[in-house]
Amino acid sequence: MGSDDLFHKRRAKRAEQHCREKARRAPYERILIVCEGEKTEPNYFRWLRDRFRLNRANIVIAHKKGGLDPKSLVEYAIVEYNNDKDFDQVYCVFDKDKHTTFQGALDKIRSILSQRRIKIYAIYSIPCFEFWLLLHFEYTTRPYEAPLNNSNCELVISDLQKYIPGYKKGLQNSLLYIHDNTIDNAIIRSKQVETFHRTSGTDNPSTKVYILVEYLKGLKIYH
Repeated sequence: MGSDDLFHKRRAKRAEQHCREKARRAPYERILIVCEGEKTEPNYFRWLRDRFRLNRANIVIAHKKGGLDPKSLVEYAIVEYNNDKDFDQVYCVFDKDKHTTFQGALDKIRSILSQRRIKIYAIYSIPCFEFWLLLHFEYTTRPYEAPLNNSNCELVISDLQKYIPGYKKGLQNSLLYIHDNTIDNAIIRSKQVETFHRTSGTDNPSTKVYILVEYLKGLKIYH
């Protein structure tokens, strides 16, 4: 009996909190951004949300402590959506690097989209999110391929450190080097990289992060 009361109290509390959040929302879509990384990606999108002055009740950023592989990330995103189905869109931000579940994550998202159950999208980077950061400062299509089991991402980080000295994953101070013009440059360069890869025979390096960033940037018109 006691456990039933506790369940109903928690459910009522969640419903009350949900009503308060709904009242605070801005007049644009509510989206969920689920990140593979624990710090780098969530920090970037929280910073971007604040920079674009977007409503926190509309732009919700989630990650799971300990990190997730791409396919597990998609499954976690589905759980988060099912806990709060008021989201209009869900974006899964993850890396390819040398993850064995990368293709499985893409397949799962395509399957969900084909069933029209959730508007869920893959925002992936090859080899990693740091390539998106690198495009803030330079254009490159040089493949990042580390030998054996070494991380491809470490090669990208090495290039990024030319522009952000001492860069490490999750380092909050890295955002001090990013400005509106560098964000615009990253969007332009990402599209140029995509155009290059139409005939290159590879997708290394590339990133879809520009799709989400461009969408968030567009929401500024509601201010």
